[in-house]
Amino acid sequence: MTTATPQSASRLIAIPETLNRISVCRTALYNLIHAGELHPIKLGRKTVFAESEIDAWINARINGKAA
Repeated sequence: MTTATPQSASRLIAIPETLNRISVCRTALYNLIHAGELHPIKLGRKTVFAESEIDAWINARINGKAA
């Protein structure tokens, strides 16, 4: 039996993958978090990001808009 994934569901990605996807250093990532541009999700001691939010942030930069 296969379970359908809801359209609103987003994969969670860890900090190393996030850094790779947005091509910034760790300090710049924390600056984006502090500025409210990205919103981390804490899972115990691990910090992750919603892949959909990272994709939207990237697309906003490509389109010349601030998120």
